[in-house]
Amino acid sequence: MGEAGSAIRVLHVDDDRQYAETTAAFLKRERTAFDIETATSAAAGLRLLETESVDCIVSDYEMPGENGIDFLESVREDYPDLPFILYTGRGSEEIAGDAISAGVTDYLQKTSDTSHYALLANRIVNAVEQYRSQRALEASKDRLSLFIDQSPLGFVEYNQDFEIVRVNDTLTEIFGYTEEELVGETWEVFVSEESYDHVDAVTSALSEASGGYHSVNENVRKGGERIMVEWHNRLVTDDSGGVVTIFSHCQDVTDRIEHEQNLAQLRDFFAEAEELGDLGAWEFDETGTLTWTAGTRRIHEVDDDFDPTIEEGLSFYHPEDREMVSDAVDAALEDGEPYDIETRLITATGDRRWVRTHGKRVEGAEKRTVRGFIQDITEQKERERRLRVQNERLESFASVVSHDLQGPLTVAQGHLELAQQAVTNDHLDSIDSAHERMQTLIDDILTLARDGREATTTEPVSLQTAASACWETIGTENGSLVTDTDSVVVADPRRLQRLLENLFRNCVAHGSESSLSQMHENSMEQGSGGSLRQSDETVESDTGVTVTVGDIDDASGFYVADDGPGVPEDERDTVFEAGYSTAPEGTGFGLAIVADIAAVHGWDVSVTDSESGGARFEITGVDRET
Repeated sequence: MGEAGSAIRVLHVDDDRQYAETTAAFLKRERTAFDIETATSAAAGLRLLETESVDCIVSDYEMPGENGIDFLESVREDYPDLPFILYTGRGSEEIAGDAISAGVTDYLQKTSDTSHYALLANRIVNAVEQYRSQRALEASKDRLSLFIDQSPLGFVEYNQDFEIVRVNDTLTEIFGYTEEELVGETWEVFVSEESYDHVDAVTSALSEASGGYHSVNENVRKGGERIMVEWHNRLVTDDSGGVVTIFSHCQDVTDRIEHEQNLAQLRDFFAEAEELGDLGAWEFDETGTLTWTAGTRRIHEVDDDFDPTIEEGLSFYHPEDREMVSDAVDAALEDGEPYDIETRLITATGDRRWVRTHGKRVEGAEKRTVRGFIQDITEQKERERRLRVQNERLESFASVVSHDLQGPLTVAQGHLELAQQAVTNDHLDSIDSAHERMQTLIDDILTLARDGREATTTEPVSLQTAASACWETIGTENGSLVTDTDSVVVADPRRLQRLLENLFRNCVAHGSESSLSQMHENSMEQGSGGSLRQSDETVESDTGVTVTVGDIDDASGFYVADDGPGVPEDERDTVFEAGYSTAPEGTGFGLAIVADIAAVHGWDVSVTDSESGGARFEITGVDRET
């Protein structure tokens, strides 16, 4: 890491070497202090980091092997604070959200305008200067507080309102909270209600006195465990008597005599395991004696009177997993380390199963004893396997579409733009329209491949507000929107917006075609002598489609309807299939995306006739906020 004002070493990772070299040239032109290294893959970038120190990483997103987010996560494992700028030609809200979650420093989208290199250079300089300043400040703080961090006692610092501003690792171990969970809280976070009055008196006395104050009171760990803690509190003042800080040292002085409570809980667990039927309980001790319940015998497919030794019990596990289970068992017995693992099991009849097994040492027993449960999770693992294979295929497909197709299309669009600047030709406009249609197809295909397969985080959303915003987004002038609803639905806001936008576009596209056709037929009326003449009254009439969003009576859901031509009854079962479209410019994926988004939410979607004879799309099974 360089000092403030020194040269800035930048690692630029992009699988397009020519683009990386071009970027390096523009950056050096912007800042002569830049020292730029390039790599064409995430793996090459990680190798370079092993031997070279850099001040900032600039990375593309779409790359073979690891993408930019994967690379960022790998970098964060060893360099949690190193400035990392995701510099991509293919941006989206999803990519930006993933980058922020992974700890990206900045996010910048590539453009065809070379002026954005100046913006990239400024982003790099700002990120590096901030990083260097922060590192210098942290080094100073580390030197000042080293004795606190290494203290065998718990340490907590308060402000004058007795709000926690700092703790050390020992205190977090005592109470089970992280520092982030404690900062900003008061002493009430770990003091039991029964001790509130006592601690309140201590803090009042401490505020009025100088020097220290000693106390012992009942505290509560994060998990609810009650412990007795000895506190040494001190008020620090300056020469004028002003309060500089308040801090406390503490230690756990609880006698851990809770084995009877643990034994009672375990007995209840054994009884529950037998009643549930899908669990088995077990117990073994340092003598090697192993006891199984009926549920455990059933999972292993052995006789009811089968009582194995610990070695015989371990022999049921898959040979490749046996050492892992054996090590976990030994650690639980010898060191009191609990375990919770998933492993493969071969039953007495040769069936292969996946099981989850959990073990914990019994505190206070006369001899070292471990108890726990075993659960058959074969079906769950199979579902996970199928889902993983499906997701891998979808991701592979999406990668091909977004990288292998998007790249050539971007090149074609660039050359077309150059050609349009050089010559004027109507054929070039047709090529531009074809490119736009190809881009729409790629976007829709990626939405189908990615948007409907991940877990959805929902929240209350005003349907009227969402519909109005979506109508503005699609920017149509060939129609009007009527919102006949005051419902607040529980949905993923982004996906609900995509669902409504696709339905609106479908209504406008098909409704407008019908309106224009009807206008053409009505605008010509029979004149004298059999001639046709245009009717001024018909031409001036409104030709736009009206789209209505409303609540479904006596049902949990809403509808989107139009006054267009509607959907023929014999086609209603196929309109939500990918590729189906009757519009000349349609991709055939709009309603398929609607169906996928509805499915992710657990909704049902169908189409019927609207009151005006147009199409009415009904979305049911929707939770509403009351």
